[in-house]
Amino acid sequence: MQFDHREVLAAAKDHLSISMGVKPSRPHPLAESVSLRDICYALGNKVRPQLSHELDAVVMARGLATADFSRMLAEGAYAPTVTAYDKQAEHNLFAAGVEVVDFRPTSFPGVDNDLSLEPLMQNSEVRRGLATLVTGAASVGLTTYAKAFEISREAILADQTESIRSMFASLGTNVARLESRLIAACLEANAAMDDGQPVFHATYNNILASAYSSAAFGTAAGMLRTQLTSSGQRADLRAQFVVCAPDIEYSARLTLFQAGMDVQVVALADIPAGRWYVMADPFACPTVVVLRLRGEKRPVRVEEKKRPFGSDGTWVQVSSDLGTTILSRVGIVRGGV
Repeated sequence: MQFDHREVLAAAKDHLSISMGVKPSRPHPLAESVSLRDICYALGNKVRPQLSHELDAVVMARGLATADFSRMLAEGAYAPTVTAYDKQAEHNLFAAGVEVVDFRPTSFPGVDNDLSLEPLMQNSEVRRGLATLVTGAASVGLTTYAKAFEISREAILADQTESIRSMFASLGTNVARLESRLIAACLEANAAMDDGQPVFHATYNNILASAYSSAAFGTAAGMLRTQLTSSGQRADLRAQFVVCAPDIEYSARLTLFQAGMDVQVVALADIPAGRWYVMADPFACPTVVVLRLRGEKRPVRVEEKKRPFGSDGTWVQVSSDLGTTILSRVGIVRGGV
């Protein structure tokens, strides 16, 4: 069945959304009737109306080569890519997001959050306080990771939308894995903060040379309570997460379940065997942070890509701006031998 080319192009966005697993609230009436072949054919006629001697396949190839088709496909593919990222990126449970305005390396001094309120006597004046900067992360910036992919003419004209959706979902999963590796490397590096001292040291009551056990967890949870803030007060932070190596995951989940503790366990594949961390809620005290370019909720972009000479498919680029650091020594305890 042939459709009007303008109607096909009007339905194209909704068709690609549905094909990629997203149901629009008010889809175009033709959204589920058209195909990728129809969209390519319509775009080919938009570039130049079909001549009497031209085969349909020639017109489709002309449409497939356009930037419009690459852009439409990229917009549709964003949904499965970012959905897969969200499902895989378990580290976002404990890692706080920090916005940056550009890609230049930036230091992240902490803000003194130990601004105690004082008793207010009758008719007395409220005393002024000052939010001051304290020790924070040394200079860190975003790094862009990207790759361009060709989707073959055969896959498009055969309308293999499920395979295309699966490919982009795997790319979203890989972005999450990459960010997880960066976080694991950041935790294990024990780099110096902006005062020149390492993140983890016995001086700061945030390191415990002990294999994971229920008793070791109890000790670490107590350390979160008694760590000192910048003004010398006890932090009194509640243990909210155990972030650990894969070989500890089962033991951590079992002991916390048996103890009836409301503590979440997150295992990172690239943390070395035997390592574990106990962290406070990132809202109360952010420690591990991931950088986000201003205005971006997730570090995933799917964009059109100019087709290189000699290719007969369409190209799409997936990119991600990633960066991570440790913002505070308070609110985290490192365990393991």
